[in-house]
Amino acid sequence: MKKIKSFFQRSWHWIFIILCLIVIVISEYTEYKDYLQQQHVDREVSSGKLSNQQLHENGILVLCYHRVVNNRLFADHFALALSNNDQLHEYSMPVNKLRYQIEYLKKHHVRIIPVATAVELIKQNRPLKHKYVVLTFDDVDETLSTNACPVLKKLGNIPYTVFIVTSNTGRYDNGTRFATWHQLRNVLHSSNATIGVHTNNMHYLVKNKPVLKYARNYNRFKKDYQKSEKIIKKHIGHKTPYFAYPYGEGTQREQKYLVDHGMITFSLDNGIVTPGYDLNQPLPRTMVDDHSWNDVIKKWVDTSATN
Repeated sequence: MKKIKSFFQRSWHWIFIILCLIVIVISEYTEYKDYLQQQHVDREVSSGKLSNQQLHENGILVLCYHRVVNNRLFADHFALALSNNDQLHEYSMPVNKLRYQIEYLKKHHVRIIPVATAVELIKQNRPLKHKYVVLTFDDVDETLSTNACPVLKKLGNIPYTVFIVTSNTGRYDNGTRFATWHQLRNVLHSSNATIGVHTNNMHYLVKNKPVLKYARNYNRFKKDYQKSEKIIKKHIGHKTPYFAYPYGEGTQREQKYLVDHGMITFSLDNGIVTPGYDLNQPLPRTMVDDHSWNDVIKKWVDTSATN
């Protein structure tokens, strides 16, 4: 007991300094998380809530995921906490939550279908007897092949679509290692996955606004899109008819160009897609996080359809 008392008497100032540092780190991290949340709100990646009518509709809900993290290890938590990459914080989905969400959808008889099947149901323009979900993954880092793909295969070879930024494949960017073409080919060949375009090199903000929202970038956009399709065809063997707008937004001129080239496009607005939906307009997608899962997705799944 005397030794312990003596130790604290000699070292109290170091203990005090360490405790102060811990408090400062926790405070800074909390403030940074609040800042990221506000940025998330300001950009409003998935806008709006479902109307009461939509909650009671059979239809198709398109979900958008990004990074799927394996957070069982302390090292994963620590690396995430120290990273200043806001997208790692905003768009990271723990793999156990992804598993839970897929199992929840299946348990409640929601049918998870490929995007091509969804498009066909829309074109048939007949009333739907079930609720459907389409899974999509944007940007596509290496966690797709290491974490997401094995879970989706184990749960029944669940279909999904990956939207890639073709200039980013294999790159390392501030805590994120994007999937290589080798990893993408393995995913496409070994699982029930399809590929889509997320631009070649136009996935960024200018003055907190998506670069594709600036009308002056139209000609650059056309070249960027054409290049992304050429790259995909080179590595995969075919082009793709699916395009997801970075940050969910583009111009009507860009939309017309994509539709004229046979593309099905996707935004980041909440909404249920029903038969007869105008495919000349982007399909809404819901960005999946705790908020949207509880306030949008789960509410729709749990609400009985009246049609």
